[in-house]
Amino acid sequence: MLDMFKKFGYDENSKNKILESHALKRYSLETINKLLSDTFNYFRSLGYTDEQIIKMTTNLPSLFNYSDKALTRRFELLERLGFTLDEIIKMTLILPQLLTISNDYILNKYQFLESFKYSKKNIHDMACLVPSIFSNSIDSLLQKRNFFVSLGFTDEEVNKITKKMPSIYSHSVESLNDNYNYLIRKGYDQKRIHHMILKTPDIIVMNVNTLESKRKLFLDLGYSEENINRITGINPVLYSLGILNLTDKFNYFLNMGYSREEIIFMTVKVPGIFNYSKEGLDQKIDVLRQNGLENEILSNPSYLMQGVELSYSRLCFFKDKKIVLDHRAFNYLVMASKDFEKRFGINNIEVKERYPFERK
Repeated sequence: MLDMFKKFGYDENSKNKILESHALKRYSLETINKLLSDTFNYFRSLGYTDEQIIKMTTNLPSLFNYSDKALTRRFELLERLGFTLDEIIKMTLILPQLLTISNDYILNKYQFLESFKYSKKNIHDMACLVPSIFSNSIDSLLQKRNFFVSLGFTDEEVNKITKKMPSIYSHSVESLNDNYNYLIRKGYDQKRIHHMILKTPDIIVMNVNTLESKRKLFLDLGYSEENINRITGINPVLYSLGILNLTDKFNYFLNMGYSREEIIFMTVKVPGIFNYSKEGLDQKIDVLRQNGLENEILSNPSYLMQGVELSYSRLCFFKDKKIVLDHRAFNYLVMASKDFEKRFGINNIEVKERYPFERK
């Protein structure tokens, strides 16, 4: 029998998994061979590779028991709902069960999501990322929504976070609650957690050990618990950045000559600094260095959040106006747009057009 599976590309482990599932146990060798052949021919005709067919049927051997006609009904429904064949292939590789649940079951889920004001595009994009939205029961989906509503989220906010992170619908209420309670134990208040989830829904579905590993990293770098809560409360995306990414950014500033204390001071003041690439930071710091203002960053780290084009253009404007480039000029450099225009009579668009920045 191994040879029968081997000629289609299965290894012994895959063959055993299929046979142990009982999906083919009642069939004769001749029938099994025909089912294998028919299944491969059907999916090949739709554009699946043999490797993809092997993956799907190993994960869901019951696919062998579905007729071409039954499978075609599923493809036709998904196409009517706006999914392309390429998208359906990707979705079924993630969740082969999508081909074995009934059309009515999928339609009921689609209508449920529409009833909560998701647009067709929203549903399309969510299902492409997380096809299990169509395989979960309506009760299961509703439990997740009710969980967030019980925490004070509006229906519109639940939609916002699930559009960003549709996998929320695939997690148990227990696991969502565990993450929420973890954040409470770490000292965030409910209002702050609400803000964090809206901004970065990832934090409610991440493994708690992953969240804890980021906190440990910041502690090792010299941040206090209070500092960690401040920077992650304002910029919760820090929890979703890799440890190597965060460490590299901290080391970037060490290599620039800043002390640990200065880096902590800057990033606590402006946590978004961690989000920028080293190349982007290089450009912003170079603009200051070329004008003798690099040391001013510590007086107002928010400069690093400002676009390099605007900083360059404003500095050129200062030089044209014979304004001395000192601490006062640096404060002008980071002025809000309205304040800058009121003081100097030129807005951000005009100053950037007059002194365009050329990227190297």
